[in-house]
Amino acid sequence: MGFRRFWPMYLRAHQRAGTRAMHYLATAVGISGAVAALATGIFWLFLLGIAMGYVIAVLSHWTIEGNQPLITVNAFWGAIADLRMCYLAFTGQLEAEAMRQGVMLET
Repeated sequence: MGFRRFWPMYLRAHQRAGTRAMHYLATAVGISGAVAALATGIFWLFLLGIAMGYVIAVLSHWTIEGNQPLITVNAFWGAIADLRMCYLAFTGQLEAEAMRQGVMLET
Protein backbone atom coordinates (compact mmCIF):
# COMPACT_ATOMS: atom_id res chain seq x y z
CA MET A 1 0.00 0.00 0.00
CA GLY A 2 1.32 3.40 -0.94
CA PHE A 3 1.26 6.45 1.30
CA ARG A 4 -1.46 8.12 -0.77
CA ARG A 5 -3.85 5.31 0.14
CA PHE A 6 -2.58 5.01 3.73
CA TRP A 7 -2.93 8.70 4.64
CA PRO A 8 -6.78 8.95 4.64
CA MET A 9 -6.94 5.69 6.61
CA TYR A 10 -4.51 7.19 9.12
CA LEU A 11 -6.61 10.35 9.49
CA ARG A 12 -9.78 8.29 10.07
CA ALA A 13 -7.95 6.34 12.81
CA HIS A 14 -7.07 9.64 14.56
CA GLN A 15 -10.37 11.51 14.55
CA ARG A 16 -10.54 12.22 18.28
CA ALA A 17 -8.64 15.24 19.56
CA GLY A 18 -7.30 13.32 22.56
CA THR A 19 -5.76 10.64 20.36
CA ARG A 20 -4.05 13.27 18.25
CA ALA A 21 -2.78 15.07 21.37
CA MET A 22 -1.24 11.85 22.65
CA HIS A 23 0.39 11.32 19.26
CA TYR A 24 1.90 14.81 19.42
CA LEU A 25 3.31 13.90 22.82
CA ALA A 26 4.55 10.55 21.50
CA THR A 27 6.31 12.29 18.61
CA ALA A 28 7.95 14.76 20.99
CA VAL A 29 9.15 11.88 23.18
CA GLY A 30 10.58 10.05 20.17
CA ILE A 31 12.35 13.13 18.83
CA SER A 32 13.66 13.95 22.32
CA GLY A 33 15.14 10.48 22.58
CA ALA A 34 16.88 10.92 19.23
CA VAL A 35 18.25 14.34 20.20
CA ALA A 36 19.44 13.03 23.58
CA ALA A 37 21.16 10.10 21.87
CA LEU A 38 22.94 12.42 19.45
CA ALA A 39 23.93 14.84 22.20
CA THR A 40 25.27 12.20 24.56
CA GLY A 41 26.36 9.42 22.22
CA ILE A 42 24.22 6.98 24.21
CA PHE A 43 22.45 5.02 21.48
CA TRP A 44 19.91 3.31 23.72
CA LEU A 45 18.30 6.70 24.45
CA PHE A 46 17.19 6.74 20.81
CA LEU A 47 15.63 3.29 21.16
CA LEU A 48 14.03 4.22 24.48
CA GLY A 49 12.49 7.40 23.03
CA ILE A 50 11.07 5.56 20.03
CA ALA A 51 9.73 2.72 22.20
CA MET A 52 8.12 5.11 24.68
CA GLY A 53 6.59 7.10 21.84
CA TYR A 54 5.07 3.98 20.32
CA VAL A 55 3.66 2.88 23.68
CA ILE A 56 2.00 6.28 24.20
CA ALA A 57 0.56 6.27 20.69
CA VAL A 58 -0.73 2.69 20.83
CA LEU A 59 -2.32 3.19 24.24
CA SER A 60 -4.15 6.27 22.93
CA HIS A 61 -5.85 4.13 20.30
CA TRP A 62 -7.02 1.58 22.85
CA THR A 63 -8.07 4.05 25.56
CA ILE A 64 -9.22 7.17 23.70
CA GLU A 65 -10.00 6.36 20.07
CA GLY A 66 -11.30 2.86 20.75
CA ASN A 67 -9.67 1.34 17.69
CA GLN A 68 -6.60 -0.63 16.71
CA PRO A 69 -3.40 1.26 15.85
CA LEU A 70 -2.21 1.07 12.26
CA ILE A 71 1.27 -0.10 13.25
CA THR A 72 0.33 -3.59 12.02
CA VAL A 73 -0.78 -2.20 8.64
CA ASN A 74 2.47 -0.35 7.89
CA ALA A 75 4.74 0.89 10.68
CA PHE A 76 6.89 2.96 8.32
CA TRP A 77 3.96 4.83 6.76
CA GLY A 78 2.52 5.23 10.26
CA ALA A 79 5.66 7.02 11.43
CA ILE A 80 5.69 9.25 8.35
CA ALA A 81 1.96 9.99 8.73
CA ASP A 82 2.48 10.84 12.40
CA LEU A 83 5.16 13.39 11.53
CA ARG A 84 2.94 14.80 8.79
CA MET A 85 -0.05 15.05 11.13
CA CYS A 86 2.06 16.86 13.73
CA TYR A 87 3.40 19.29 11.13
CA LEU A 88 -0.06 20.01 9.74
CA ALA A 89 -1.51 20.48 13.22
CA PHE A 90 1.19 22.88 14.34
CA THR A 91 0.90 24.90 11.13
CA GLY A 92 -2.90 25.05 11.35
CA GLN A 93 -3.50 23.00 8.22
CA LEU A 94 -4.70 19.68 9.64
CA GLU A 95 -8.45 20.30 9.58
CA ALA A 96 -8.38 21.49 5.96
CA GLU A 97 -6.30 18.48 4.94
CA ALA A 98 -8.66 16.11 6.73
CA MET A 99 -11.62 17.69 4.95
CA ARG A 100 -9.83 17.25 1.60
CA GLN A 101 -9.47 13.57 2.48
CA GLY A 102 -13.16 13.29 3.46
CA VAL A 103 -12.42 12.92 7.18
CA MET A 104 -14.14 14.92 9.92
CA LEU A 105 -11.90 15.53 12.93
CA GLU A 106 -13.17 16.12 16.45
CA THR A 107 -12.01 19.49 17.72
